[in-house]
Amino acid sequence: MKNNSETNNKTQNMDQSQMKSGDTLVLLHGALADERMWEPYIQLLSKEFRVISFTQRYFGVNGRDLTGNFGIDTHAEDLISYIRVKTHKPVHLAAWSYGADVALNAAIKSPTLFKSLFLYEPGYPGHLDSEEMAEYMQDAEAMFGKVFQSVSNGNLEEAVESLIDGSGNKVGYFSSQSQKYRTQQLENAHTLPLQLSQSEQPPLDKTNLSRIQLPTTVAFGRDTRSLFRIVSKSAAAHIPNSKLVDVFSANHMLPLENPEQFSLLIKEHIS
Repeated sequence: MKNNSETNNKTQNMDQSQMKSGDTLVLLHGALADERMWEPYIQLLSKEFRVISFTQRYFGVNGRDLTGNFGIDTHAEDLISYIRVKTHKPVHLAAWSYGADVALNAAIKSPTLFKSLFLYEPGYPGHLDSEEMAEYMQDAEAMFGKVFQSVSNGNLEEAVESLIDGSGNKVGYFSSQSQKYRTQQLENAHTLPLQLSQSEQPPLDKTNLSRIQLPTTVAFGRDTRSLFRIVSKSAAAHIPNSKLVDVFSANHMLPLENPEQFSLLIKEHIS
C-alpha cells in the first residue's frame, strides 16, 4: 500500500500516513524540525501501525506565515484538535524533546485521546525539585547561553548551529550531519526567537504528571546532556504507569541519527 500525504491548507500542518488495520501512531517532532524528520519512519513502522507525522504550528517551510501563540499549551491544544479530527479512536503518541513536553501536556488535558506515550528526552523542568533544578539550570545556561546571544544579534543561522551542537553534546555536531537535516533545521530557524521568548506556563508539574494513567515510556540517551537526563528521570518518577529506558551510546539526537533503533524502541514500548 503506498504512502498517503495530506495537507491542511488552513494551518499548513502536514502529515504522512499509512492506512493499516492496526493502531494509529502519531509522531511528534522537537525544536528546529517538522514532519519531514519522520520520513524514514513511515517505511519502518507502517507494517504495524497507521503512522501519522504532524507538523506543529510555526514549524516547517510555511510555518513563518502562521499566526497565534507559540508555546507548549498552544501546541498541545493544536495536537488535541488535530487528533480529534484525524482519528476516531485513541492513538499511541511518540514524541521527541520539545514535542515530548507538548505530548505530556496534551495527555494531561485530554487523556482519553491516547492509548500510550513514548517520550524521548523531554526538556520542560516544571516538575523538578530544587536540587534537580539547580543542576538543570547550570547545564541549560551552558547549552543555551550562546543560542540566546546569537538570536539577540539576529544571527539565526549561528543560533541554529549552536543549538544543534548543544543538543548533540559536541562542538561541530551541526556540520557533521547530512545536508538534508542541516537544511531542515535552518528552514526552521524562524521558530527560535518564538521558542526562546514563549511565556505560556503549561501544567507540567508533579501533581499533574501523577494523574497520567496511560502506559508511558520515558527514554533518554546514555550520552545525553545532564539537563535532558534530569528531566527524563523526573518525569518517569512522577508518572505512575511509566517505564524509564536508558539507551546505551545515544544522545539527544538519536531520532535523527538512528531511525531503525528509535523505531525499535517505539515498537518495544507499544508491544
